[in-house]
Amino acid sequence: MIKKTLHVTLAVLALCFAVNVCANHIEIKPFDTVSMEAIHAQYKGRPFVLSFWATTCDPCRQEMGLWRALKLRYPAMPIVLVATDGPADQAAVTAFLMRYNPGPIQHWMFADEFTERLRYTVDKSWRGEMPRTYFFDAAHAAEAHSGLLERRPVEQWFVRHSGRAR
Repeated sequence: MIKKTLHVTLAVLALCFAVNVCANHIEIKPFDTVSMEAIHAQYKGRPFVLSFWATTCDPCRQEMGLWRALKLRYPAMPIVLVATDGPADQAAVTAFLMRYNPGPIQHWMFADEFTERLRYTVDKSWRGEMPRTYFFDAAHAAEAHSGLLERRPVEQWFVRHSGRAR
């Protein structure tokens, strides 16, 4: 009887561990020179938000809570987060996302150490300031913002472009 109970207990613990590992899995796509085209194609005719961040950026940490709150309030609005850390920093990026939990948002990460080339594919005038956020309307005209976002104007943008009243 004790042996059977032990086996059942171990099986339940293994299942709980497996569920927890799966729940904590974060898919991070590689962001390369054609990724912007892919993101635009994915959201063709729809507004979306694209935000660039880094593990060493203090304001980026603060924004993760904002992204989580906005995704919960406006679940249909696509939010895409791109870590500008290089490929060698994959573990640090994953740990950052686990710790600051921006929610069920699409994640990308720079796939090249030559960050200037990748930034250029996004915006020829972007010089690397962080965080850097682009608000794309349904026609994909962009409003760019550098630095820490303020909740009120961001939420107003979400209201205008989500088709959902407060």
